Amino acid sequence: MDPWSTRLHELWRVACQAGSTNGFTDELYHGLLSLPGVSCLVGARLTADDRVMLARWADADGIRTSPPGLAEELRAWLATGGPPHRLGVADLPPSAFGRMAGARRFVVALIELADGQRGLLGAGTDADDPAGLHTALRQVSEIVTLADVRISEQRALDDQQARDAILAEASLRMDASLDIADTLRAVVRMAVPALADGAVVHIRRGDRLDQVGVAHVDARRERLLTEHLDRGRWAVDEPGPHDEPRPSGLPADVGLTTMSTTVLRARGREVGLLTFFHRATPPRRTSVAFLRDLAGRAALAIDNATLYEQRRDDVLSLQQHLLPTRLPTVPGLELAAAYNVADHALEVGGDFYGMVTHGDTTTALIGDVCGRGAPAAALTGLARHTLETVLGEGRPAAHAVEILNAKMLDNGISRFLTLATATFTPAGRDLRVETHSAGHPPPLLLRRDGTVTEAACTGRLVGVVPDLNLRPVTDLVEPGDCVVLLTDGLLESRDDQGRFFGDTELLPMLSGLRGLPLPTLVSRLLAGTERYRVVDDAAVLAIRHVGPTLLDTTLPPSEVPAAVLDLVGHHLPEDMALFLDLVDDPVHVTVHGDADWARLELTHHDRTSWAELTR
Repeated sequence: MDPWSTRLHELWRVACQAGSTNGFTDELYHGLLSLPGVSCLVGARLTADDRVMLARWADADGIRTSPPGLAEELRAWLATGGPPHRLGVADLPPSAFGRMAGARRFVVALIELADGQRGLLGAGTDADDPAGLHTALRQVSEIVTLADVRISEQRALDDQQARDAILAEASLRMDASLDIADTLRAVVRMAVPALADGAVVHIRRGDRLDQVGVAHVDARRERLLTEHLDRGRWAVDEPGPHDEPRPSGLPADVGLTTMSTTVLRARGREVGLLTFFHRATPPRRTSVAFLRDLAGRAALAIDNATLYEQRRDDVLSLQQHLLPTRLPTVPGLELAAAYNVADHALEVGGDFYGMVTHGDTTTALIGDVCGRGAPAAALTGLARHTLETVLGEGRPAAHAVEILNAKMLDNGISRFLTLATATFTPAGRDLRVETHSAGHPPPLLLRRDGTVTEAACTGRLVGVVPDLNLRPVTDLVEPGDCVVLLTDGLLESRDDQGRFFGDTELLPMLSGLRGLPLPTLVSRLLAGTERYRVVDDAAVLAIRHVGPTLLDTTLPPSEVPAAVLDLVGHHLPEDMALFLDLVDDPVHVTVHGDADWARLELTHHDRTSWAELTR
C-alpha cells in the first residue's frame, strides 16, 4: 500500500472516532503536507455568505490558528477567484503566505458542512501538473463531508437525548411538587447550560407576570441578568408568531444577545412565559418543537398548582367557618387553640373545637368527625351547634353529648364522631375540672411542675349506639396547671420507623413547653419535631388556670420591682430587670396568680417579657 493510501486510511479511522472536525485537523494537515510538491496548507470555516469564521495555516513550521492577515487574504482570494462548486476543486493564485512558502499555485476544495456553513481546504504547490493533488483533495473532501454528517447526526442524537432527559426530569419534578415556583426554578437550572445560555420563567398571577426563576451559564453574570430583568418589562412582551429568536436587548456585559420566548398556555389560558437566551457564538438553537413541549408541560403544572391552591384556599376558608372565630375571654383562664389542615387535603376535615361559658362554668370541647368533605362538614356544624346550644343553657357536658348522640341516631346519620370535654368550675384558689371522653383521646393534665398525666375518663363513639357509657373523672387544677385537648391527627403522626408521636415524644415535649405562653405551646405542638411532622388534620385546645388578676396597670420602670415584691413576694428575674433597664417611659404590668405561683407580664410598646414566679 502506497504512503498516501496509508495516510488516507488513517485519516478515515480518526475521522470516524472524532467528536468534531477539529478532532482530526492535525491528521488531515500532516497527511496532505506529506504529499510530493505540497509546501503549505490553508483551511477555513466559512458562513453561508462566505464570511471567514476561522482560518488555519500549516507549513513546515507547524499549524497556526488565525495568523494575522490570513483571514483578510482569504476574503480577497475568494472574492477574485470565486469559490468552486460542492466537492469541486479549483486552481487559485497563491497568497502572500503561499509565496513565502514557495507555492506557485493553490489547489482549493470547498466542502459543504451539515450546519449550513462551509469548509475551505487549499494546498499550496509548485507542481506544473497538480492532477494527483486534485484527486487527493477530492478524497479528503469526501472524508470530511462524511465525517461531518456523522458528527452532526451524533450531535443531533445527543441533543435529542439531552432534551428527552430534561423533559422527563422536568415532568417528574413538576408532577411531584405543588410548589410550582420552586419546581420551575429547578427546571430553568436544568435547561442551562444544556439547552441555552440563559433562561427566565414568569408566572401569571392575576393581571401581572411575576418572575420566579433565572439562570445564566456564567454564575458571575447571573446577578446582572436578574437585576436587568427586575428593572425591565421587555421580557414580558408577546413573543413572535413562531417563537423565533430575536435580539434580547440586554446590556453587553450580560453576554446574551438573542432570546426566544414561548407563551405558557394551559386549557386555553395564558399562565406564564418561558424565555431562553443565547450568546452570539457559538450559535445555539433550541428547536421550536422542544420549546413548545417543555412550555406545555410547565403550563399544565402551573395550571394544576393554581387550581390546587384555589381549591385548598376554599377548603381552608370553609374550615375556618366551622371553627370559632375567636375564643372567649374568661377571667382566670388563658386560652389558645391551633388547627392544622392536612397537606394533601382538598376536602374539609372533621376536626373541631369550641369553648362555652355559662355563669361561673366554662366547658372546653374538641371532636373529630369520621371522614372528610361536605358530609363531614355538615355533621361538624350539627355537632358544634347542638353542643354549644345545650351547654349555653347551663346543662352538664354529659347531657349535651347524650343529646347529640340521640339526634344523630334519630336522623339516621351514618357517620360517627369522637368527642372530649373539660368543664371548669371554681374550687377556692383552684379549679375543679370534670373531663369526658366519647371514644376520643382523653384530655391531658400538664402540671406546673412539668408532670403530664392523662385523664382517666372513658366512653363510646357518638352516633353508633344509644348508650355512650360515659365515665367522667374530676381533678383539681392549681394556678399554673394546664389542660390540653387534642385530636388523633397529632397523636398518630409517624416517624420513619412507623412509631407514633403520641406513644413516644408527645408527653416529654409537652412537659418541656409548660412555661411558654399557650399560643406558642399549641403552635409548637402542631409543628411536631425533627422526627415527627404533622401531616393530617389536627386540632389542639389548651386551657391554663392563671388565677385571679392581681395587678393590671401602667407603672414607671423604677416602681415595678417593689410592686411585684409586695404582691407575690418575689424579686424580678434577671432578664426582666434587664428589660426594665432598657426603657425609660412607663410599662404595662400584669400579674395573675398568688404567692405560690404567679404569671408576670411586662409590655412596652410592641415588646413583651413574661415569667412564671414560683416558691
